[in-house]
Amino acid sequence: MRLSPQQFWRIRENQYRLFITVCGSCGRKAILKRPVCPYCGSDRVHHVESSGLGVLESFTKVYYRRNSSEDDLPKFIGVVRLTEGVRVVGEIVGVGADELREGMEVEAVLRRYASDDPYGVIYYGIKFKPV
Repeated sequence: MRLSPQQFWRIRENQYRLFITVCGSCGRKAILKRPVCPYCGSDRVHHVESSGLGVLESFTKVYYRRNSSEDDLPKFIGVVRLTEGVRVVGEIVGVGADELREGMEVEAVLRRYASDDPYGVIYYGIKFKPV
């Protein structure tokens, strides 16, 4: 599903930076800026920006093809535990299949996701690369 430019603009803060919601009631943390705690429902939350550093806990190779382009296949999708303690799923870039391993340190980087056409909106978001 492609977002319209207006929809993407509204959620851009969570697309361009990694925020963590910290609950003032239960003390648990969740990825992304949220108005309430996803665990206890409290609205006593505050948001901190993540350092973007973490450890790759697990990964998989994906051969899903989008827009009939196979130039960037396969992709590697991983579960990253950030230094703040929360897990996030994201694409791992800048590493080959033979170099990828669980436990490697990674950092969040801003990368291009897609473009509407050669002169259209370019969508950016967070991916992870080895440190």
